[in-house]
Amino acid sequence: MKKTATALVIVMIAFQSFSTAQTEKEVKSKITNVTVYSSGAQVERSATFDLQQGKSILSFKNLSPYISKESIRVDGDGNYTILNVQLQNDFLNELEKTKEINDLNAGIQQYQDKIEDEATWIKILNEKLEFLKANKTIAGKDQAVNPEVFKSLNQIYGENFEKYTLEVLKRNRIIKDYSKETEKLQNQLSTLNSKSELPSGTITIMVDAKKAQNSSIKLDYLVDNASWYPSYDIRFLDVNKPLTVSFKANISQNTGVDWKNVDLKLATAKTNISAQIPYLIANYLQFYYPSYSNNMLQGKVSGVQLSNSVAPGASSEMKIRGITSINGNDAPLYVVDGVPQSDITYLNPDKIEKMDVLKGASATALYGSRGSNGVIVITTKQGSDETDESDVPLTVTAKNETSNEYIVDSQQSVNSDNKLNSITFRESQLNATYEYQSIPKLSKNVYLIAKINDWYKADLMDGEANIYLENSYVGKSRINTQQFSDTLDISFGIDNNISVNREKIKEFSQSEFIGSNKKATYAWKLTMRNNKPYAIKAKLIDQVPVSSNKEIQVEALELSGGVMNENTGKVSWSIELKPNETKQVVLKYSVKSPKDKTVLVD
Repeated sequence: MKKTATALVIVMIAFQSFSTAQTEKEVKSKITNVTVYSSGAQVERSATFDLQQGKSILSFKNLSPYISKESIRVDGDGNYTILNVQLQNDFLNELEKTKEINDLNAGIQQYQDKIEDEATWIKILNEKLEFLKANKTIAGKDQAVNPEVFKSLNQIYGENFEKYTLEVLKRNRIIKDYSKETEKLQNQLSTLNSKSELPSGTITIMVDAKKAQNSSIKLDYLVDNASWYPSYDIRFLDVNKPLTVSFKANISQNTGVDWKNVDLKLATAKTNISAQIPYLIANYLQFYYPSYSNNMLQGKVSGVQLSNSVAPGASSEMKIRGITSINGNDAPLYVVDGVPQSDITYLNPDKIEKMDVLKGASATALYGSRGSNGVIVITTKQGSDETDESDVPLTVTAKNETSNEYIVDSQQSVNSDNKLNSITFRESQLNATYEYQSIPKLSKNVYLIAKINDWYKADLMDGEANIYLENSYVGKSRINTQQFSDTLDISFGIDNNISVNREKIKEFSQSEFIGSNKKATYAWKLTMRNNKPYAIKAKLIDQVPVSSNKEIQVEALELSGGVMNENTGKVSWSIELKPNETKQVVLKYSVKSPKDKTVLVD
């Protein structure tokens, strides 16, 4: 009786322990929304599941291994309480391979099997050849052989030896062809960052439910290895019509997980999202010298290497030659007048007196681990009238950009293969004024220039633009939103329906001697003709040489109504031409210099 009671108590305790244990449930989720940033992406997953009463652990597997744990956000439906959220990478369960990778691996395996088959045949054939060679001597010295038998055996030997040798040669060539095909597939496979080597990310969420029921959940998190940058198609149709602009997003991702049929957003904001509120510091303004300080190092300071980023709009990166870092950060430490700094774009290049490079033991001995990527020591000029305390880098402001989001109308799919996916996400029209410009001294072509006023209202971003003149592609241009101008100029290339010419007027070009000096006069005739069926506005540009020596005197004699910049000598004429109309202007100037010295005038 006591044994029965004891057994019953044990069963009850075991049952109670089992009923109160936390059960783990794998939840299948789907990516529904993705917001892509210039660096990184925010991924939203959703799922529905059957929830048991009490505490449970929800497991979301086969996620990206590049999730930022600080960015994870979980939204429940109110049927349960979220107790804990954890992120880990599962190295035992690798991410699923893409179909493309599977196909490549299958193709490689097929060729390797074929190569193995051919190699086996070659081994068999070589054995047969060895057998023939070993039995070539069919009789000993004291053994006579019937001539007919000898002839027959010799024929068998010759025919088979030739046959097997040629067969070996043929199969070796087949192996060579298979090897080439295998190498092609392997090279193509190597260009893909195979997800088969990546661990899978796993998010576990502990929840507590009052009762068992069907529930839903949403996950939001940021991932690395995703980006986008803008580009444009800009089309000119007619001088009386606005420009047509197609906004294109160039998206790539290698997060380890494909995005299939997701709602896509494009954002210009940065992805430094965290639960911790940021700290606002004083916004000290300073002059900005973009990349100039870096550029002045290239080729002038031994050991410095300047590389331009492939990403459009990205700035130059500088590193000290021979130094690499396993974490990808090769940026050196800057020391300006003894003060260590991470950036010198604030620094006026005119105030730099000298630069020195330290690397290796000499850098780490002085600056510790901060100098592991090398140190660039900068000494500034002291005592300059322009020197002030504001050269300490606090907050450098070049331009305050507004963050925008663009919603792509239709669902999109982006595979995790690091390939560029280009999609058009917006169409717009920009009002512009058009002007034809020509510099016949340099080129006898006339270029169509579109001038876009208030271009900053069009939400343009830095990026490359494909330029189309009516139905013809004419080249590429670059949208630079960092320019501080109300008008954005875009060149649409050459218009062959407008002709221009520049010729020297010999009767007005002459030389004469005046005392110890000589005076040379130069005259040019510039002609422009409009062969279009409508009137145009054009600008002709030429120049008068500018003296850089007090012994050389230049005088503009005739400009035909043109406007000259006294500092640069640039002369421009604004011309209106009716259909099939031709106009001419004359540029005339003189150069006076000592007669015993030569002045080259173009």
